[in-house]
Amino acid sequence: MIQFAKPDMSSSEISRVDDTLKSGWLTHGPKVTEFAEAVAKSAGADKAVCFDSCTAAMEMSLRVLGVGPGDEVITTPFTYTATAEVIRNVGATIVFCDLEQGSFEMDYKLLETLITDRTKAVIPVDYGGVPCKYDQLFQAIYNKASLFKPSTPLQKSIGRVAIVADAAHSFGASYKGFPIGSVADFTCFSFHVLKPITTGGEGGAVTWNNFEDYDNDRLSRTLELLGDHGQTAKGISGIHGREWEYDISIFGYNHIMTDVDASVGLAQLSRIESLESARAGLASCYYEYLPQGVTPGLSHFSSEYKSSMHLFPIFINGAGENERNFVFAKLQEKGISCNVHYKPLPMFTAYIRAGFDIADYPVTYETYKGLLTLPYHTSMTIDDVKIVCEELGKAVSDL
Repeated sequence: MIQFAKPDMSSSEISRVDDTLKSGWLTHGPKVTEFAEAVAKSAGADKAVCFDSCTAAMEMSLRVLGVGPGDEVITTPFTYTATAEVIRNVGATIVFCDLEQGSFEMDYKLLETLITDRTKAVIPVDYGGVPCKYDQLFQAIYNKASLFKPSTPLQKSIGRVAIVADAAHSFGASYKGFPIGSVADFTCFSFHVLKPITTGGEGGAVTWNNFEDYDNDRLSRTLELLGDHGQTAKGISGIHGREWEYDISIFGYNHIMTDVDASVGLAQLSRIESLESARAGLASCYYEYLPQGVTPGLSHFSSEYKSSMHLFPIFINGAGENERNFVFAKLQEKGISCNVHYKPLPMFTAYIRAGFDIADYPVTYETYKGLLTLPYHTSMTIDDVKIVCEELGKAVSDL
């Protein structure tokens, strides 16, 4: 069996978790603070706040921006539901932008036409670990800057539609020399168990560079409060009189990261170069041994960007959904686990009921129908890659 994905755990992660367990402080505490600082430094950002997921990081970013009912947020229909559901969760309207032909990114010329005076944010997705073309995205937004109507002090500080990047796939990546985490207004990372680095199960963070004429320390504190019920006075020892006292300063949510999670994350950060090197070697091997009849979906090596190399998607040339599913089944029979990233959101029941129709996003559907994501993780060997490519070639030749 060749697994689709697998976490890479070492003695370093085990040792750090063991130390944390023995410390007696397991929930949100000093390790989370240490990890947040390390994430900000690695991502080239001034600030970082940790949560229990990238989903929470995106939703809290929208909430701190003041996005809500009556507002619109533009994103891609080619993503996991988390990217869009956070828009609905804050009460704003989801606006989908179709993909650019031959790309996993939104069509930025089309996106420009979708920006209205109700648009408050755009959520781009760094698909598979490859950064978006952020310069094109920023240009599209600046071209419509005259329509922007800020409704909160933070929106006024930004002065245009905000970019809240879904960088769930791209921790460790960079765009034109700038680390992902320092390019968008807010960048939201995932540390899910199968992401480039993990905090052991679930985990996420948001990073940003300080906004001008704005209290960024207060912004950081607000994000922390939003993720922890709005509760102040954490770190109670119960020794001195009224030290048990705390306040609920704002209405919040329960999205804290634990010290156990952060300990795993710190260990993963210490190993990130070796993890990246292993993934790079596997990617190079795939590019060398992919059979005829398929095309790589992404280029993980480029002078313009550094990829985190999270996914290895391919297109089965000329295939529709049925042919793709046939190849998928053939590989499963051989013990090779694959996946599809992603089935477009307008094809799911909840989105159809909300009024979305995949027919309105033809490039997205065309991209999806022949797409297959191959096994790709650091426990794989070069021989594993060769076996996958050999069996893939056999399955494609049977079409």
